[in-house]
Amino acid sequence: MFRRAEPAGADVSVEIGNRPLYPGDAVDVEVVVTPHRALLVTEGVARLTSTEVLRVDSARDAIPQPMTARRRTRPYPKGPESISHTFAEQATLEADVVYRYPMRFRVPLSAPPTVKGKHARITWELAASVETRADWMPGNEGLLGGLAHTRAGRDSQELVVFARPSASAIGGEMLPERPQVTREYRPAHLQMELDTGLVSNGGVVTGILTVQPQASFGAREIRVELSRWERCGNKQARVIEARQLLQRPASLSAGETCQWPFRLRVPERLMPSVLAQHTFVGWQVSGVVARGLRPNLKISQLIQVYTSP
Repeated sequence: MFRRAEPAGADVSVEIGNRPLYPGDAVDVEVVVTPHRALLVTEGVARLTSTEVLRVDSARDAIPQPMTARRRTRPYPKGPESISHTFAEQATLEADVVYRYPMRFRVPLSAPPTVKGKHARITWELAASVETRADWMPGNEGLLGGLAHTRAGRDSQELVVFARPSASAIGGEMLPERPQVTREYRPAHLQMELDTGLVSNGGVVTGILTVQPQASFGAREIRVELSRWERCGNKQARVIEARQLLQRPASLSAGETCQWPFRLRVPERLMPSVLAQHTFVGWQVSGVVARGLRPNLKISQLIQVYTSP
């Protein structure tokens, strides 16, 4: 049996007060309902949901995931897929009367931040809906009567949850105040020192690359790169987001220490370092001595990228 779709029985809007938001913050919300006609609301629900997209090219794979972050080396604690609040139940609403329902949600402390990359995507949504009994079901009683509900109105707002700066890099490693890494090759010893290992989106990574040749050799170029490794499910991508050429070409003499200061800018996008159930985003700074037909000499340092408004 076919039936004509009923128009919305009420205007529903979600108003969010305090922003910006970080994990652990409280979210003040007000749901405004304006019925077009008298309604018996069976249930009015507001939900805060985090959705981790496994494959962005398939809508059916965009499924809500539990809001608790995990490390792959530990058992994963089962958590709720969303946080809900019932603001109306078996309530009679009069036509053209504005009803306001204030409430408060709290973003879980261990919740992942918003991520919007090529494959990795974590989004947050706060949605409110009002359901009423469908008048097309005769009597509205019995088993079918209990299932005869229709949505009178719905509204949703996307939230951006930012990532706080943390000295703990992905994998549990604690970043020093000034990260420094060395690597020894037969032709030369490489050292890279960063002014800081914590950088915000839109911020700048600065440091010094040092090369100590053990034998004289020539290099096609010497450069530093800022790269992002993004993995989601079985998809992954490595992208060089910034590059600075330090010298081209370069002639390095044995026993001579060469130093190059550098400056790399992090893109202004919602791509913080994160390790969630299916999503991984990591950032690193690399120094490269390109030797043409010979293997490159390379040194890398992991950094922590966080987001802020």
